[in-house]
Amino acid sequence: MRSTRNIAILAGIAAALAAAGAANADVVISSAATSSMACSNGVCAPTAKDATLNVTDLENLLASGNVKVTTTGSGVQANNITVGTPLSWSATNTLALDASRSITINKTLSVDGQGGLSLITNDGGAGGALSFGPKGHAVIANLSSPLTINGTAYTLVNSVQTLASAIAANPSGDFALANNYDAKVDGTYSAAPVQTGFTGEFEGLGNAISHLSINGSGYIGLFEVEYGVAENMKLIDVRLTVSGGSQVGGFAGVAGDISRVSVSGTIRGIGNMGNDIGGVTAIGGNLVGCSSNIEIIENQQSAIGGLASIGDSDQSFAAGTISATADGSIVGGLISTNEGTIQNSYASIAVTGGSHTKIGGLVGTNGQGKLTPGIIQTSYSSGAVSDKKHGDAGGFVGVAYKVHGQSEIEQSYWDTTTSGTDKGTGRGNKKGITGLTTEQLQSGLPDGFDPKVWAEDPKINNGLPYLINNPPEE
Repeated sequence: MRSTRNIAILAGIAAALAAAGAANADVVISSAATSSMACSNGVCAPTAKDATLNVTDLENLLASGNVKVTTTGSGVQANNITVGTPLSWSATNTLALDASRSITINKTLSVDGQGGLSLITNDGGAGGALSFGPKGHAVIANLSSPLTINGTAYTLVNSVQTLASAIAANPSGDFALANNYDAKVDGTYSAAPVQTGFTGEFEGLGNAISHLSINGSGYIGLFEVEYGVAENMKLIDVRLTVSGGSQVGGFAGVAGDISRVSVSGTIRGIGNMGNDIGGVTAIGGNLVGCSSNIEIIENQQSAIGGLASIGDSDQSFAAGTISATADGSIVGGLISTNEGTIQNSYASIAVTGGSHTKIGGLVGTNGQGKLTPGIIQTSYSSGAVSDKKHGDAGGFVGVAYKVHGQSEIEQSYWDTTTSGTDKGTGRGNKKGITGLTTEQLQSGLPDGFDPKVWAEDPKINNGLPYLINNPPEE
């Protein structure tokens, strides 16, 4: 069951997307000339709903004092703040970005000296979030610099080791990654670097940890167990090798609420026992706006999903390949076993299974037995699906169990061209799952896909539907 907090997140994202579909009402920090923006006594406020603050003007103000950029002016209410150009300062002053709804950082925001950063969302509004574009992140040079997000003070860390040490000292604390970190210098870990069960909040600030390497067993990932909240980070080129009986994901073995976390790399299972494997997490709670581009190779009977083995998914996707050669595995391009809710998500991951495998382009099994429902709405799969023999191989779902005689899948699709099958499930086609050719999927959004959530562009995602709020990196 999804947590109350995550239901609020999902509602917030929907509201934010609805707002984005209306006329823009943003304060944009850019290289363009300042317009419809008034700065006085350290406060820059809009004089119209759409306003521009020149980055050089802002940096000059920061050189001499603290600055607050807000969306609320005299008789004027904008919604969002967007950082659209690189921004930096070295003075010992604090920049506060105070938005009625969302803050989006699309370029590098760099606190080079002793200065501070304060980020406030949903100040008078609702449905907003702090997010970072593909080239956006916040870099804070001094770990003693103050960082507050919505009134919470965060402890800054700048490496895998400092993160692990900080959480060991305070498992319920709030931490933020101050810069990109290349973990190649750490060598290969024999267990998850963060072994303390974490119940606090981890803010990645759009930064990446690259080349994390682990060869071990148990709960494997950057985090062993993350029961708290994590958002806005990337794991690039992870290399995980695990022996049998493990729960494995690039981010965590077991995770709670995860938003806007992406993982790329390779996960390889060895040994004589099966594993639970997911690109982001093995056993997940709620994955919102997450993604993976992963190669998973497993030769023992396992439960494997491109995003997670088990977990809820909203506005998330998985790409890459899964090769599960052992008999009897459960393999899904996105989720292995769906016992919760998948909505507005997709998988473009090629999945290969052994004999007697339950394997699907999106989900291996939907529901657990005939009593636990699995809900899938407005989602699709486009990866190739194949198994050896005597299995349940479907372009969308391997096995779709019914609960009380009703299908739990609605307005969902699979690509009959790329999947190599005309069966939506391994046991025949089911109501709520429709097969479309690649050309049909590229020719317009399928029925039920909200244009405020989904879009199509010939230059993005091979022309197939992609998530506006979570586009693939090209």
